[in-house]
Amino acid sequence: MFQTVVSPRLLLETVHGVTVASFADTDLIAEDVIDDLGTQFQDLLASLSETPEVLLSFRDVRYMSSNVLALVLKLGRGVARQGGSFKLCSISPALLEIFQITRFDRLFEIFDTEADALETFHLARASLIRA
Repeated sequence: MFQTVVSPRLLLETVHGVTVASFADTDLIAEDVIDDLGTQFQDLLASLSETPEVLLSFRDVRYMSSNVLALVLKLGRGVARQGGSFKLCSISPALLEIFQITRFDRLFEIFDTEADALETFHLARASLIRA
């Protein structure tokens, strides 16, 4: 089942129970873009169900401000506070280097593709059912 909602800065899809958020902008640098993302991340957190599963995809992002890292951290912590899972995917090699330098790769699971990340959500659910 797929559900798509478009907001000015985020594309939100629900794929088999996982909220997949991707960025509408390729450059996440301008202050107004960062401010909008902060608001939309807060709205996303408020709209999530119990024990949310959220995948944040950077599939089309070319450039980003360090302020985006702070927003990602806040979103990830918000999902964790709700008892959910938060993962990242589709980060370009240049941006992935930033995630590694800042050690975000140790804070969050990062996957090459959305399909790889979505599979891990499915596998985690299956292991919970068996337990």
